[in-house]
Order: sequence, then C-alpha cells, then structure tokens
Amino acid sequence: MAPKYTVEPGQTVLLAARASAGAQNLDALQRLRDSLAAQVGSAGKVDFEQIDRIEDGAAALASAYYDSVITNPAEPWAVEHSSQVLASLLLALKPSGTLVLNELVLDNAGSIQDAPITRTQAELAQQLRFAGFVDIQIECCEQVEEATLRVLGEGCWGRSDAAALAAQARGHVLVAAAAAKKPAYNVGAAAALPFGKKAKAQAKAQGARRAWTINVESDDEAEIEDEDALLEAEDLARPDAASLARPGDAKPRKKPCKNCTCGLADGGEVDEDVACKPASKPRKPKRPVDVVNVKSACGNCSLGDAFRCSSCPYLGMPAFKPGEKVTLGGSMLHDDFMP
Repeated sequence: MAPKYTVEPGQTVLLAARASAGAQNLDALQRLRDSLAAQVGSAGKVDFEQIDRIEDGAAALASAYYDSVITNPAEPWAVEHSSQVLASLLLALKPSGTLVLNELVLDNAGSIQDAPITRTQAELAQQLRFAGFVDIQIECCEQVEEATLRVLGEGCWGRSDAAALAAQARGHVLVAAAAAKKPAYNVGAAAALPFGKKAKAQAKAQGARRAWTINVESDDEAEIEDEDALLEAEDLARPDAASLARPGDAKPRKKPCKNCTCGLADGGEVDEDVACKPASKPRKPKRPVDVVNVKSACGNCSLGDAFRCSSCPYLGMPAFKPGEKVTLGGSMLHDDFMP
C-alpha cells in the first residue's frame, strides 16, 4: 500500500520514479500525480521525471526550482538512489525544500548473499547526509512480501533464480520511508562576515579593546606567579668597577688573525709576543701616472734607468730628451705573432 503524500498549495513539486521498472504500477503513479496536482492547485505545478534519466544526466533539472521532491513513491520500490541522483535532487530543491523517498533496505548488513539491495537503514541515512541533506528522518514501514520480491527479481533485477532469491530474502527486506531537507542556503551562496564597520562599532560600544584576555577558570591556574618575587637581593645589586676587573691584572687576550698559524685561534697557551700578527690591509694601487706630462723632481728621468729613482714612472723606457714625447718605434709597433 503506497503511503499518502501531502504538499502545500502553490508549491512546485517533482515526482520521480522508474516507470520502466514498474510498468504494472503506472496507474498508481498517474493517480498520485493527479492527487498532487489537485493539492498544489492552479498556482502550483507537478513535474514528472524518470530516475534513469536523472542518473544518466539526460534530464537537466533546474537549480533551486522545486519546493518538494517525491521519488520512488509506488511499488515495487525498485530504485536504489545513488549519490549522483541524490546530489541532482539536492540542487533541484529550493533552500529548506523537502525530499521524500522510498527505498528497499536490509534489516542487517550481509543478511542476503548476492542481493541487489546493499544498504541498511543506517547506511541510507549516511548516504543522505553525505549528499548534503539535513533533518533526516527514516521509518521502516513494512516488510516486503515474498510475491513482491519475486516480481522484483524477475522484472526489475533480471534474476533467473528469482524464486530462490525471494525465499531467501523473505523477512529481511524492508521499505524505508525517508524524509530530509535541504539546508536554508543554496549551493554557492555567500554571506558577509561580521568584520569592518560593524566590528568597529561593537568594539567602540564596549569600550577600549583588549588585545589579550585571560580567563582563569580552574583552581590550578587561579594564582599567577610574581616574577619579581623570584629575584634575590643580590640579583638586583648593580655591579661595581672592581667586580668587573680582570683577575690578577691579566692582560687582554689578543684576537687571532684570520689565517692564524700560531695556535691562538685554537685556544692554546701561546706567547702573544711571538704570535702571528694580522696581515696588513693591502694597499690600494696608486693612480696611474701620466708619463708624458709628468714633471721630474730630480731631473734625471730622461737620462735612463741608471740615473732614475726606484719609483720613477719612466723605468724601463729608453733615454729621451727633456720635453720630448716618448714613442715606440721599429718592431715594437707590431705584434709578435704574424699570421
């Protein structure tokens, strides 16, 4: 006996069933559709869709369009709602819309071997919860008779051993009537967080904002230790110059150089008088001297290397007359390598 379904006037209702699996109950589906149409009135609407088309994706349901969805309402209740079908029905419902479905469940898992029915009542509720439904209520209406199981095995499941299956499943298959709701928001809905101006206004109304607050509730943390009480009198005394002096008038220890070879860097006892000294900083190269316009301080630059000073810019050059421009001649104007 099919349960009674009630909808409100003016609602948009979707009736879904597997008509091909229950052709003998097409009249029951038509009577149910007429009853729903009379309840919603002229301001409402009742649509029908096959669950096979919803599962295959052939039927594109409008998003957030229906107030109520009724699926698998009549015998022989051959539909096992997959996660894809439940997700499509959730999208088709309006926020806070209701889903009413019937499905065959087992009294306990594994009670029937190789059965097309795989879920228990708890597993059906879990599947609805995973699909996104809330306020799930499931009632087991009645046990399925052996004759109905035989019809399911022959016409819906295509089992050659329909009679043996019906005898084995007798008393273990129940009709579960489930009701669930879609949350009060649609998929992809957005809401502003209470930050910005509202938060600032609340903070201003409450007074000065506190960055940190400590809420001590337990007796173990009721007393906070005073940090100043942990210090002794000698810890607060200021040190004098005598206490900071080196013991025994010891000389300050030299710092080892970068490339220390005397052992001072290793911390050993080294005579600091003979310790290696840090390498002096390299001198910057002198600015190049204009050998043509330079003025000689000794007056011997033009006489040759034998008469020139050690820092003479003309070292290596031949003798020349004072004021004469020094040039290279002969083979010195050509490269040594000839192609």
